[in-house]
Amino acid sequence: MTPTAVTSTTDPARRFTADTLAGLDEPVRRYFRHAIRDGAPLPDGVQMTMHGRIKVGVWLPFAAVQTVDGRSFTWQARVGRGPLTPLRVTDRYADAIGRTEGRLLGLLTLFGAEDFDTARSAATRTAIESVVFAPPSVLPDRGVVWQAETEHVIVARFDLPPEHPEVRLTIDDHGAQRTVSALRWGNAGEKTFQYIPFGGELHAERRFGDLVLPSSASVGWRFGTPRYEPFFNALISDVSPCEARTSRSPTGAVCA
Repeated sequence: MTPTAVTSTTDPARRFTADTLAGLDEPVRRYFRHAIRDGAPLPDGVQMTMHGRIKVGVWLPFAAVQTVDGRSFTWQARVGRGPLTPLRVTDRYADAIGRTEGRLLGLLTLFGAEDFDTARSAATRTAIESVVFAPPSVLPDRGVVWQAETEHVIVARFDLPPEHPEVRLTIDDHGAQRTVSALRWGNAGEKTFQYIPFGGELHAERRFGDLVLPSSASVGWRFGTPRYEPFFNALISDVSPCEARTSRSPTGAVCA
């Protein structure tokens, strides 16, 4: 599949230049310069097409479409084997509300949650996936605070109610992403909800128009510990720009 060019013409004044990165630590500038073509117009977010495997007791194939824009995300997937791919899953976060829902053939609800714990977990997921897949949405003018911890570790701090996620990204000498991690609210393998290290590895990258983004990723709970075990492996096949809606959509996404 030929990748869709990630370009935008809705706000020609908002373009990526050296001035965009003024005052940032050099490793942070390196990450942005690697990810965004100089002079490129900056979309509010991106829409991605992906496929891979997800572990829900057993490994199952999935195909999904996702939007993410630094403030919200929506992930809509078909999970399962065969032409029917019977399980339809939707995860989303916007306006301090997180929700997950699974339906059999899109009809019978198998699981669902829209509570405070879900919002806390989804807020950090928004931050992680914005840093990895939507660099224009996490520039300083979008309210994200950046700092370099070392030459190869940079930190992005968000205000995404009800959380204040801190995302740590390791990059190489060229600014390419290698790993991502954060403390994320969850109860994976635990009796109660708590902050658990979450993250994963970014195995490969490719150019999608004006952006260079990871094209292969695996993530899971307890990243960086001996108990880490990925439950999600994905290949990104297509990326296109999306722009902010003037009001919240029925799906909860801010990005159109």
